[in-house]
Amino acid sequence: MLLKTLGIIFLNLNINIILASEIDSIKCVDGFSFENNSKSCVKFLTSENERKKGLMFQKKLEPDHELHFLWNDSKYRCMWMKNTSIPIDILFIDEKKNFVLEEGMPFSKKKICHEAKIVIEANKGELAQKYALLYE
Repeated sequence: MLLKTLGIIFLNLNINIILASEIDSIKCVDGFSFENNSKSCVKFLTSENERKKGLMFQKKLEPDHELHFLWNDSKYRCMWMKNTSIPIDILFIDEKKNFVLEEGMPFSKKKICHEAKIVIEANKGELAQKYALLYE
């Protein structure tokens, strides 16, 4: 377990070094701003209307762009892909910083639900790679 943890930390450090050298090459599209913590262009969704829309009807999400769905508390949150054509990673984070990574399949009607205060969506593989996570 210790070796696995150290391996993940080492991998994350290497990714952070690589990402730090690529910061200048990331250009954020309208509505997104560069966030140093995530080394990505982020759009924060805090209103109910913004969170309901998410990536629905979008044809593309630029590389290194993330949607951060934010709430004031940690509750059971459900996301679905019915009107979303982009394959994405969906990261659920609760108040205790526990997290679950899910794969969002285009046009799926299956609800993906977990306890969360924050949900992050990004292009498929980006969150898994960034945080050295694997789909279960």
